[in-house]
Amino acid sequence: MKFINYKRRRIEIISFAREIALFFSFFIVFSPFDILGKNLPVFIDYCVFRRNEQENLIEVYYGFIDNQLQFYNRGGKYSTELNLELRFFAKDSLLDTYEWSVYHERQTLDTSKDQQNLLVGQKNFSIKSGVPTKFEFYCFDAVDSSFRFRKTFDVENPDFSKSRCTISDIQIAQFIERSDTASFLWQQEFLKGKFYVIPNPTLEVIGSGDVGLPLYTYFEYYLSQDLIGKEIKIEYRIFNTLQEEVFYSFRKVKVSSTAQFDINGFALDALHSASYVFETRIVGSNGELLAQSRKKKFYLFNSALPPEPIKKYTESELFEKSVFSSMNDSTLTVEFEKAKYIANDYEKELFKSLTTTEAKRRFLFQFWRRRNPDTTLIYNKAYDDFQQKINYANRFFSVGGNLEGWKTDRGRVLIQYGEPTTREYHPREPNKRSYEIWFYSELQGGAFFYFVDLFGNGNYVLVHSTAINEIYNENWYSDFVTGTNTERIQKMFLIR
Repeated sequence: MKFINYKRRRIEIISFAREIALFFSFFIVFSPFDILGKNLPVFIDYCVFRRNEQENLIEVYYGFIDNQLQFYNRGGKYSTELNLELRFFAKDSLLDTYEWSVYHERQTLDTSKDQQNLLVGQKNFSIKSGVPTKFEFYCFDAVDSSFRFRKTFDVENPDFSKSRCTISDIQIAQFIERSDTASFLWQQEFLKGKFYVIPNPTLEVIGSGDVGLPLYTYFEYYLSQDLIGKEIKIEYRIFNTLQEEVFYSFRKVKVSSTAQFDINGFALDALHSASYVFETRIVGSNGELLAQSRKKKFYLFNSALPPEPIKKYTESELFEKSVFSSMNDSTLTVEFEKAKYIANDYEKELFKSLTTTEAKRRFLFQFWRRRNPDTTLIYNKAYDDFQQKINYANRFFSVGGNLEGWKTDRGRVLIQYGEPTTREYHPREPNKRSYEIWFYSELQGGAFFYFVDLFGNGNYVLVHSTAINEIYNENWYSDFVTGTNTERIQKMFLIR
């Protein structure tokens, strides 16, 4: 094993620890009892890159902190073994499944931070671009299968057009080194061109001290043919939680191909420990914006600069700086339609009674202020988290151009209860509709939600739940997954 020593933790690439990669298609159904097992802590991240004109490449990065795993004494050595499974879906069909195992040994069971090892790996999968995609990551302890992790991820799988400039996802790396001078024979999946890009699924960066690390980034950008031979500017920007720009850098590049990549490392010793967002933009020679990336969140640990005290504001100042102070009447109405999912009956009736735009602005400001963990900060965490759920629902749960994701059953449950502890996806089979099972371990002692794609259009309707005040139907599977009663199914759809 090869260890790279850092102050906070060490990295070990697990792909060389007896990783057995099997490539075949199959399906596992877990009983409710299985889901109630012990939680196995796993870090997951992914990026999508263009592979060719028809296909994209999905890279899935995963990691474990080894002192959070269960070790067993075997002949005086402490070892652990994990079984892992990765399933890819397009639309509502299972495409393929990877299975492999990871074996790891430790000399001691010391759980101090100095003895932590971050075990990381990567799996790549090619898929037709533009197709709705998701993957499910599942792993469990080979000895105690109740120690497990299972989660489904929706993937934005864009069509990277060759007629315009676009940017891939941004990968945050542990470090990057040239393959011809590499310190170790890394896993081949890490190789991008002539560089090994070592995944950082934790999205954590150590920013100061004698072993401080830069923020390493990798992304690709795809350009139109008419830009070849011209000069473009690549801008790098970092924002804090208040959306204030705290870092800016750029470099100019001459275009030699319609597909190029960018590797960089940014010293962040001047920034305080906090959550940040990284984004990049491509600007043409005459200053026009050609492309802008999606935002990539990361967390910076800077031992020399702890979290910065944030300025406190009065209630009047907070209102004037809030997004609600300038909203028009129609926007305010839509905002509260979304907020109804978490509003109580009194708040719903009160908003209905308001007749002026200013009163509605003040109401929504106070509505979210009451839910903010710190009401003196300009940053409203509750509202920001809510907007992230709305955006996620609209990106992945929308049905064509007719139904926004936040208006769907899955969108409503996500907004009202948050992200599920586990999410099972069951693709369509002969004589069976596709469905999802969401489980919330902390909701009412453990609650399930069952969604079925009744008409095969991607709109998963809630047909049964064990949560209080939700629809209840113990026969949901026979009625709606395998059921053929069209009248009943249509009625179910209409009442939702």
